[in-house]
Amino acid sequence: MRKIILTIGIIILGLSINAQNDSVYILNLNEAVDYALENNLVIKNSENEITKAKWKVWETTAIGLPQVNASAEYQLMLDIPTQYMPDFITPAIIGANQYYFGLVPIAEPVPGEKMPVQFGSKHNMSYGASVSQLIFSGEYIVGLQAARTYKMLSEQNYEKAKLELKTTVKQAYYIALIAKQSKEILLINYENIKTLHEESQKIVDAGFASQTSADQMRILELTLKNQISSIERQEELAMLMLKFQMGMLPQDSLVLTTNLDELVKNISLEILGNDFNIGSNMDYQLMNTQVALAKLNLKRSMSTTLPTLSGYYSYSQNAQNDSLIFIDETKQWNPTSVVGIKLSIPIFSSGQRTAVIQQRKIEYDIATNQKEMVEQQLNIQYYQAKSNYINALETLLNQKENLDLAEKIFNETQIKFKQGAASSMDLTQNQNQYLQNESAYYQALMQLLNAQTELEKILNN
Repeated sequence: MRKIILTIGIIILGLSINAQNDSVYILNLNEAVDYALENNLVIKNSENEITKAKWKVWETTAIGLPQVNASAEYQLMLDIPTQYMPDFITPAIIGANQYYFGLVPIAEPVPGEKMPVQFGSKHNMSYGASVSQLIFSGEYIVGLQAARTYKMLSEQNYEKAKLELKTTVKQAYYIALIAKQSKEILLINYENIKTLHEESQKIVDAGFASQTSADQMRILELTLKNQISSIERQEELAMLMLKFQMGMLPQDSLVLTTNLDELVKNISLEILGNDFNIGSNMDYQLMNTQVALAKLNLKRSMSTTLPTLSGYYSYSQNAQNDSLIFIDETKQWNPTSVVGIKLSIPIFSSGQRTAVIQQRKIEYDIATNQKEMVEQQLNIQYYQAKSNYINALETLLNQKENLDLAEKIFNETQIKFKQGAASSMDLTQNQNQYLQNESAYYQALMQLLNAQTELEKILNN
C-alpha cells in the first residue's frame, strides 16, 4: 500500500512540475499576431536570409579591396634532378694540360658526347608575401549592384512573409473562436434539452404523456452530446494549428480574449473606400526587384566584354643548402620582389559571350512580361477581393436575420412544449432548424472575416 501511495505521489509531483514548466498565454487577436511575428520559424528564417544577404554584399565588396597573402615552402630533394649537357669540361682540361704541361691525351674525346650534371641543393626553403588590388572590372561593379539588390529582395521577402503570417494567424484565430463559440451555444442548448427531457420523463412517469415524447427528447439530447464532443475535438485541433502558426509549443496554454462580438463590431464598409495602390503591394514590389535583378544579370554579361585591370606586388626570399640549417648567418637568402600591372582584354570567345548575353536579354524580357502579368492579376485580385467582401457581408446580414428568427421560433416552441401546446417532434424540428442556421451564420461570419483579411492583405494593410 505504501508503494502504491508513493508511486501516485511521484506521478502527481511529476505532473505538477510539467505543469509549472508549461507557459500560459492570454492573448487577444493583435497580441497573437505580434507573438507570431516574434516566434514563428518562417519569420526567423527570413531574418536569417537578410543577415545572409548583408554578408553577401560584404563578400562581393571585398573582391575589389586589397588581397594580401603570405606563403612559406620547404622542399627536400630526395633525388636532385640530373640533366645532360655538352661535355665542354674535358676539352678545356685537355687543352690546359697541353698548353701548360705538354701532356698529350691517350685518347681523344668523343665529339658530341654529353655529360650528366646535377643542379640545386638537397634542402630548399622560401617565404614571401603578395598584395593584389583590382583597379577596374565592369563585372565587379555590376556584381556589387546585384548583391545590394539581392539584399533588398531578401528584405521584401521578409515583409511578405510577415504579411502572409498575419493573414494565417488571423484566420486560425477566427477558426478557434468560432469553434469555441459554437461549443458554448451547443452546451447551452444541451442543458436546455436535458432539462426538458427530465421534465418530460416526469410527466410520462405521472401518466400524463406517452414515453415517445420523452424518448424523442432523449434522442435530441444524445445528438447534441455527440455534436459537443465533435466540436470539442475541432476546437482542440484549431488551437493546435493556431499555436503552430504562432510558434508556440503544443503543451503551452493559450487563452483567447478577443470574442466574436468584437470582431463583428469592427466589420464596416470603410475598407472598401481605400484606394488600391499597386506600388505598395508586396507581390508587385518583389516583381520589380526580380526585373531589376534580370537587368543587372544582363549588364553583368555585357561587362565581360570589357577589359580588367589589376595591380600586384610580391616579395619573397629563398635559400638552398645541403644541410637542414637555414638560420646560420653564413647562409645566404636571396630576395625577389616584383611589382606590376595586369590588363586582361577579352578578344574572341567563339560566340560564347554573345550567346550568354542573348540568354540574359531573353530572361530580362520574360521578367518584364511577368511583371506586367502580375500587375494585371493584382488588379483583378483586388476587385475580386472587394466583391467577395461585399458578398460575404450581405450573406452574413441575411444569415443573422435567419438565425434570429430561428432562435425566436425555437424559444417559442420550447415554451409551448412546456405548456403542452407543441409536440416533441415540433421541438426537434425547430431545434435542428436553429442549429442549421447557427452553423450557416458562423460559416458566413468566417467567410466575411477571411474576405476582410484577404482584402487587407492585397492592400498591404
